[in-house]
This record gives sequence, C-alpha cells and structure tokens, in this order.
Amino acid sequence: MKKYKAAIVGCGGIGHAHMEGYEKVSNIEVIACCDTVPNAVKYYQNEFNIPQGFTDIDEMLTVAKPEIVSVCVWHLLHDEITIKLSESSHVKGIICEKPMAIGVDKARSMVEACEKNNTKLVISHQRRFTPGWNKAKELVENGEIGNPTRGELRVKDGLLNWGTHSIDGARFILGDPKAKWVVGSVERYTNKYERDTPIEDSCTGLIHFENDLQFFIQSDLMDNDCDAGKFEIYGTEGFLKITETEVKIFNKDSNGWKNVDINLKEGDVAIGGNTNAEQTIELINWIEGGKKHRGAGDIAAETVEIMMGIYESARINRVVNFPLITKGYPLETMINDGLLKLESDEKYDIRGFLKRENIDENLYSRLRDDGLSHHEAMRAVNQK
Repeated sequence: MKKYKAAIVGCGGIGHAHMEGYEKVSNIEVIACCDTVPNAVKYYQNEFNIPQGFTDIDEMLTVAKPEIVSVCVWHLLHDEITIKLSESSHVKGIICEKPMAIGVDKARSMVEACEKNNTKLVISHQRRFTPGWNKAKELVENGEIGNPTRGELRVKDGLLNWGTHSIDGARFILGDPKAKWVVGSVERYTNKYERDTPIEDSCTGLIHFENDLQFFIQSDLMDNDCDAGKFEIYGTEGFLKITETEVKIFNKDSNGWKNVDINLKEGDVAIGGNTNAEQTIELINWIEGGKKHRGAGDIAAETVEIMMGIYESARINRVVNFPLITKGYPLETMINDGLLKLESDEKYDIRGFLKRENIDENLYSRLRDDGLSHHEAMRAVNQK
C-alpha cells in the first residue's frame, strides 16, 4: 500500500479537525504544515509532531513536496491557494474547506485548474460520510417515501457557514439533483461579517430542482431547532426527519414515526475525525483510479451556485435560473450599491475571535497546555 505525504495549510481549529482525520488513515503521513503566523506553525508542529513547518506555501511545495494538501484557511483565500496547489507537479489531491469559494466564478476556476492539472479536488462537506445522512440516502433510493417532493432546512450563522452543509446534504441524500432555479430574500441591517466576509443577518431561499423537487431554506430566523445537519424530506408516500446521528421515518409501514437503525455504535462520533478520515480514504481511492469522490469539486461548485443564486435573486428581486452567469459575491454587490441599509455601521465578525493578530502567544500556549481547544483558547485570549 502506497503511503502518501500530506500537508495542512492553515494551523487553526479546522486544521486540527483535518489532522484528526489524517491520524486515522494508515497510509497518510503528515510531513508539513503552513501558516502565515509563525507561532501558529510552531505550536501546531509540536502538538502533532510534524517535522516541517513553513510560513510560505511556495517554500513548502518546493521543500516538502506533499502529495495531498488540506486547505484550512479562511474563505477568501480558498480559490487562490487551491489553484496554486494544483499547479504543483507533486500535489495529486486537495481537500479544501467549505464554503468552497465566495463566488461561483471562483469555484468554477478551482475546478477548471484542477482538471487541467490532473489534480483531484475535494471540498470538505464531510457530513456526506455521517451514518444518518447515508441511511437517509439509502431509504430515498429504495423508495421508502416514494418520490421526494419537498424539504426544509433551518440553519444559522449565514448561508456560507451552515447553509453550505445543509444544501450540500440535501443534494447528497437526493442523489445530487441539478437545481433549475432559485428565489431568495435577504436582510442585512447590521454590519455583520464571518471570517472577514460580509454576511447577512437572515435570509430565505426556495430551491427548485429537476423533477419538480423543491427545498426551502431559512437562515437565522429561529433561535432553536436550527442545525447544519438536520432537515426534513417529504415524499409522495412518506416523510423523513434526518440528522447526522438519527433518522426517523413515517410511511405506510412505520405505524407512526419510527426510529431507523443506522448502526451507530456506542461511543462513535458521527462527525469530526472519523468523517475526515473517510473523505481522505475516498480521495486516495479516487487518485488511484477508483470512483469519483462524493465531495468532488464540481459537485460542491453547484452548492456555491445555489447560494450565490439566492443572493442574486434578492439583489434583482427576480427568480434566478441556472446556470448562474453572475460573477462575484452578489451580497457584497448589494452592500456596495447601498441596497441594504444599516441600523449601525459598527463592523463585527462572528468568528473574529479566531483572528490571530497581535495576541498574547504565551497565554495561548498556556491555555492550550491546560487542555483548552484552539477555539476556546482563542476566544479567551481575544476577550482578554
């Protein structure tokens, strides 16, 4: 069995999740990590015993020559870094974090670059490997609820953050149908950002897929019952309630709502290291000539297209048909054109506490050594 050399770009919380996945794959050796913050590289190297650390991607590619690379930086850099990695003769596979890109044109450019350079691109919608979602997919394929007709998604923290998982998950369970059109509405009355990207305060969207299947998504309109991995699907002969760890069915044979056995063993964790490991194993199989990865870049680009379509519909106040021709980030266009009036100009970032600029690195290290996670330590350091 060939052993692959892997590297991680971005030594933050998501980088830790990818590392937990790599540690569970016997034919992966993580030989390098890279981040623009030297102390982040140093701590990450020590934490996971990684031999080489870099603050420059070009140097990492030249010296370490990784074959599989995880892109765990903030959204706005995904396309630039992915394209750069695809141009390296050593890189055979890339696992890029979600959301894939801020703009469907950028997502498509990532796919095109990787296809041109024969590099396999996977977007880390790792919930496609959770037992609940896979059982639901099996039930739909077996006709247990008849023909799916509609569904509902409820998320928070913006389309780009949670919505990308939910839209991708619904598509996965339904066999990745093509979206035909969307209609959406957006409100943004505060100067809200997420990882340096402007986001909405709330939004809704109706997604019309082929075969007259429709999904409704709402974001940040409810204080509870919102989850990136939780949704309902309604069919001509039954209904499903789905999470990563639980599936309930209502059909002619269920005698009311019935819990479906998803073979989740006690102590199993549905998402995290296990799912990251499984998506890595499937990437290796794809690199070696196996079937296409369930989270391949061109599949994920369609989820980006749906999200950008919802924003574009809100911008032009019309239904948006696919394929989407609008470039860039329609929400940002609305902001720049003054279409979304703010009650306050004060900027805030819901993930701003993760920005590692001018923090007390000694305090961060002490907190991590005391057992706090990266997110917990960063929140504590930045609050101080």
